[in-house]
Amino acid sequence: MELSFPKKNKIPEKRQSVPEQKWAKVKRQLPYQLMVWPGMIFLLIFSYIPIAGLVIAFQDYSLSTSYFNNPWVGLKHFQAFLKDSTFWMAFRNTIELSLLRMFFIFPMPIFLALAINEIPSLKLKKVVQTCSYFPHFMAFVVVAALWKDILSTNGLINNLLLEVGLIRTPVKFWTDPNKFKALATIVDLWKGAGWSAIIYFAAITGINSELYEAARIDGAGRFAQMRHITFPGILNTIIIMFILSIGGLVSGNLNISVLLGNSFTKSQSYIIEYYTLDMGLGTMRYSFATAIGMFQSVISVILVMLANFFSNKYKQVGLF
Repeated sequence: MELSFPKKNKIPEKRQSVPEQKWAKVKRQLPYQLMVWPGMIFLLIFSYIPIAGLVIAFQDYSLSTSYFNNPWVGLKHFQAFLKDSTFWMAFRNTIELSLLRMFFIFPMPIFLALAINEIPSLKLKKVVQTCSYFPHFMAFVVVAALWKDILSTNGLINNLLLEVGLIRTPVKFWTDPNKFKALATIVDLWKGAGWSAIIYFAAITGINSELYEAARIDGAGRFAQMRHITFPGILNTIIIMFILSIGGLVSGNLNISVLLGNSFTKSQSYIIEYYTLDMGLGTMRYSFATAIGMFQSVISVILVMLANFFSNKYKQVGLF
């Protein structure tokens, strides 16, 4: 005998008003917002509010007065540093180091990510990834001291070259101006290549695995899969990263210049950031230093806009 129970009438749910829906959404997202807001506040205080200080590039700024009570001098400071031969030496060194970074350091994380992705053993792949990330977490002071010791006149490299008979006297790596840019590029590459490869690893993991399976069925080898599937799959990411890096052509790594450079290599290690530091904190010419920073920023924005324009035009990929 079947038992039947009377059906209960469903109580219609009360529809929330628009403000109530928004408030409910805010409460659901509250834990995530609490994680995001400290970073947003940090950016606001240290990145956006200081933009108002650019006004002193057009003034003779003094610490004893406020921003808007200083005499306006127009483009005086821009004209001053553009006539300074030291600025053009720093500008040349910055551009040359940036071009070396673009040609040698930018592609290396891509090759590293592609190479590690081809390692068949998962354990070995993780070990190689960890080893490549490790230098990034070392303070640059430690990195500089390590490489200075390795390449010193009685360091590992010189002792090795002497032992095998390739040289008769130690090579003075850190006092030869002609060697500085190459050595700075090597140190920068060693420290940052593994960490920069992370974004390309993430892009590779987003490629559909069925594409690889279909390629294997068609008889494609690992190199062919990398060439026709993996590389095209991360090409958009490469383009975006390239556009972002273009803006850094007029910016240098101050850590490298300060910690690896010296009086012997100043003609090759002196970059715009070092020049700005000397003018701003060294001689207390704050308006002059601000004008240099503004000059760099304007050029960086123009370069990024141009790179983004041509990328959108020819590859339909861009930041905006």
